[in-house]
Amino acid sequence: MPSSRKNYIQKINLNTNDKKDVIEFISYERQAAIHDLITDNNFSIKKGNVIGPFDLEIKIEDNTLMLNVTNEDNSINNNYRIPINSLKKIVKLYHNACNLYFSSIKEGSIERIEDIEKNRRDIHNEGADKFLKLINKELIIDHNTARRLFTLLYSLYI
Repeated sequence: MPSSRKNYIQKINLNTNDKKDVIEFISYERQAAIHDLITDNNFSIKKGNVIGPFDLEIKIEDNTLMLNVTNEDNSINNNYRIPINSLKKIVKLYHNACNLYFSSIKEGSIERIEDIEKNRRDIHNEGADKFLKLINKELIIDHNTARRLFTLLYSLYI
C-alpha cells in the first residue's frame, strides 16, 4: 500500500478455531484472498475520524461474522457483529461452484472449466454485493475488497 494512503487493511488474522483440516482448495482460496487483500484494498470506518492502516481479526460465532478492527496506534479497537444468516444460501452456492471448478481442474475437463469459472465468478460477485449491503452501515469498502472478505467469510463458514 502506498504510504500516502491511510484507510486500508494492513494485517489480517483469521480466528479459525479449526478442529479439523481445511479442504485444500478452501485453504488456497483463503491464502489467495489474504494476499490479495493485503496487496490492494480500501477500508474505512464510517463513524468518527478514524485513520488506519487497520488490522482486522475475523471470526464466525453463532452465524455472526465478528470483525475486530484496530489501527496502528491502538487509538481504535472496534468490534462489529454482522449477522450472516442472509448469506447462507449464497455461501453454499459458492461452495458448490468451487467444488465443481476444482474437480474439473483435477479431471482435466478444460472445455467445461471456462463456463464453470464464469458461474463461480458470478456467484462470488453476488455474494460480495450482499456482503457489502450488510456492512455498509459501519464500514466503507470497495467491491474488490468485499469479494476478498466474502471469500474469507466463506472459508471460515464452510
